[in-house]
Amino acid sequence: MTHEQIEYRNYVMQGMASYGGDVAQVLVWCGNHFTKLSNSQRNTINRLSAKERNQVIHELTMVFMQEDVWIKHETK
Repeated sequence: MTHEQIEYRNYVMQGMASYGGDVAQVLVWCGNHFTKLSNSQRNTINRLSAKERNQVIHELTMVFMQEDVWIKHETK
């Protein structure tokens, strides 16, 4: 992952922590809180292409989906 992707991942993970991995809610949260980031953070994230942002979201959702499957398996 690039530095910019790591910065974006950290930002998205803040939302994930608040919404328990509900990706739709996290994306809304990210949109609503973007202006609260520092100029440096916003500029870093804005340098990412859509493909690079999607790679980050894909990675994070796969982690949450695997954890969800594991938790469901353990509770059976």
